Amino acid sequence: MGKSGHICCPASARASGVSNPLGRVLDRKEIGSFVFVNHHYPKLAERASHSHPWLHLTMVRQGHYCRKLGRRTDNYQAGSLTFLQTNDSHTDSYAPGSKCLHVVIPSEVEQRLTRDFGIQGAAGQIPLSLSARFSIALQGEFRRADSESPPIVEALLFDLVSRHLNIIRDRSSARPRWLGSLLDYLDDTFEQEWSLQNTAAEMGVHPVYLCRTFSEHFDCTLGEYIRKQRVLRAWQLLAIGDSTLAEIASQSGFADQSHFTRAFKNHFGITPGEWRRQGSPDTALNKKALSKLE
Repeated sequence: MGKSGHICCPASARASGVSNPLGRVLDRKEIGSFVFVNHHYPKLAERASHSHPWLHLTMVRQGHYCRKLGRRTDNYQAGSLTFLQTNDSHTDSYAPGSKCLHVVIPSEVEQRLTRDFGIQGAAGQIPLSLSARFSIALQGEFRRADSESPPIVEALLFDLVSRHLNIIRDRSSARPRWLGSLLDYLDDTFEQEWSLQNTAAEMGVHPVYLCRTFSEHFDCTLGEYIRKQRVLRAWQLLAIGDSTLAEIASQSGFADQSHFTRAFKNHFGITPGEWRRQGSPDTALNKKALSKLE
C-alpha cells in the first residue's frame, strides 16, 4: 500500500478520485498493514456514488451518517459499526459534527477472511451485542498502537466476522421465522420510541403471541431486551466518544438524562458520570460492567 494524502491507499484508489477524505482527519495511524483514520465532519459532508478498492469498517463515534448502497439507504447512528465491501458503489452523507473511525483492512487479510468465512454476508451494520464490545476493543488498539496491536487487530476482526456470521445464520434459521426479523428490526430501532402494538404490527403477529414467544426464546421480556440494548449503547458511547451525558442519553433512546442515569446505575451500580471518571476499556470496572450485559 502507498500513501496518498492523509490515508494509506493503493494506487487504484488515487485513480478513482476518492483518495481525498471528506471532513477533517483528526488522527491517522498505520497498525501493521491496517490503517486507522479518525475523521471529524464539522459541516455536512457528502460524496456522490463512488467505491473503494479495499474492505473497511466504519465506527460512528458521534453524530450519524447516511449511506446509499444499491437500492438500500441506511442511517447509521452513533455507536454503529459497519462493513463496506471492496468495490461496492455507494454514496455517503455525514451529518454536521459527526466523528467516525475508519479501519482500512489490507487485501491479504480480506483474502483470508473470504477463504475462511466468506464475508459477503457480513456487509452492513453489525448487531449492537457485537459492535459495542468490538468497537471499544478496536479503538483501544488505535489509541495504544504498540508492537502487539497488529496481530490483536487481526484477531479481533476474525472473531468479529465469525460471530457476526453466526448471528446471521441463527436469525435466518430462527423458529418462528419472524423472530429473526424482529431482532434485526430491534437492532435498527431500539433507540427510537416504541410500542408493543407497532412492533407486533411490523412483524405481522398478535402482540400477546409476540411477547410470549419472545420470552420463551430469550429468557427476558421484550421491554427488558430493549432497555438492555439502550444501556449497552450508552456504555459503548461513553467509551468511544466524547458526547455529553445528555447527548448520550438521547442517542441511546432514553427519555432524558435522569432516566438514563437511573437505568445505567440499576445495571452497573454506578452512574454514567462516575463510570466516565473511573472507567476505561482496560479497567476491571469496565470488564465487570460488560459481564453484566452478556
